[in-house]
Amino acid sequence: MNGNEKTKRPRYFPNKWKKYKDIDPSAFTPLGYEDFMLWKCAGWILPSNVDCVIRATNIKTKKVKEHVYKLGWRADQRIGAYRKAGTHEFVICCHDEIIYYHPDLEHGHPFFDDNDVPQF
Repeated sequence: MNGNEKTKRPRYFPNKWKKYKDIDPSAFTPLGYEDFMLWKCAGWILPSNVDCVIRATNIKTKKVKEHVYKLGWRADQRIGAYRKAGTHEFVICCHDEIIYYHPDLEHGHPFFDDNDVPQF
């Protein structure tokens, strides 16, 4: 690129916050804490083409990786690898439930049986 060419900037989309600011507060329905938590935390929805999402955190470095799977058996492979390595805690979110796993809690924890491996 020589000095005569101009770089293209992304198109500007105006922010319309003033329109929302000017709305009468009584137009908004109040939402309590418990209702909000049920709506946003207990009401997750995954797209139909996604089988599950795994968010893994390295216990030592605290780096987070997120994996999205369309096929459950692929997710099972990733879960098995993380369990075998013992280096990550992770959360598995599928259409029906959310599961938390930490390697230190696997044995002797009331939610895990030695033969119980989450299957998707």
